[in-house]
Amino acid sequence: MPDAPAVGDRTTDYVFALAARFPHLTADEITLREEPDAELVRVDWQGWTALFAQSEHAANQLKVMSAVMPHLRGFLSPTVPIWEHTNRSEDWRRTWHAAERPEGRPLRPDLIVDQNRDALVRDLAAFFHELHQFSVERARGLGAASFRAWRDEHATLARRSQTILRPLLNWSDMTWARKWWSRFLEDDSVWRVDPSLVHGGITVERLLVDPLVRELAAVTGWHGVRVADPAVDMARLVDAYGTDLGWRIVERYGELGSTADAALFRRIRLQQTVRRFRDVVDAADRDGVDSEAMAVALARLR
Repeated sequence: MPDAPAVGDRTTDYVFALAARFPHLTADEITLREEPDAELVRVDWQGWTALFAQSEHAANQLKVMSAVMPHLRGFLSPTVPIWEHTNRSEDWRRTWHAAERPEGRPLRPDLIVDQNRDALVRDLAAFFHELHQFSVERARGLGAASFRAWRDEHATLARRSQTILRPLLNWSDMTWARKWWSRFLEDDSVWRVDPSLVHGGITVERLLVDPLVRELAAVTGWHGVRVADPAVDMARLVDAYGTDLGWRIVERYGELGSTADAALFRRIRLQQTVRRFRDVVDAADRDGVDSEAMAVALARLR
């Protein structure tokens, strides 16, 4: 498939695609950006967000997101967006999913202080506990990918990351990478888990709090929702907020009735390493192997 035009060169295309639902929208009102963890372009304007898929795989992810979110509204304590979408199934490049942006400010680590820490630990733990209790069978019925598909993606990531890393690492580091993936993929304890519906893309920007930073108000960025190991969400949480706060949230999550044993802690650490390999692949695909992003990804992996 030929390279897509730069995002900035396609502003009028996105406005035209949205015109039937938002007829008064103009090119100078919108801002565009590529979502770094998916093949998506995000369009923001006046309290709304629209997502445009850049591949058929991403289009399928958006379909799942739109199907699942109405069932999570009310099931989860924080607000979640509900997505409108086009019905141009014959052309995923013209299909958009749009939602009003929930109110709230991103929960940056510097906003967590002694006065609100306990309340935020409680709210975050409750959110993950609720999400991971959602029926896997129901999620699968709504189109969410299976746990087996998620496991198979790790084998694909192993091959892809090692192909990229081979000319970039010395012999010793490359040997470590091969052995790490071999042990991980063959470790039955990693895959013998009770799968859950997971958010799959937790970041600081996607956890929104009220203006006074007293409680978790909304969660956004659901295009990675799927059935997987709950350790995926917890690994991203620990990466976002650090070990001390992250482990406090996981412990509280266990106190609410979710499984938070030594095996979960181990899988969280393994998923943190998986993410380092994924960052390498994303940097190579997005910016190239000689980019600054790749240098950062390699440093984190090492």
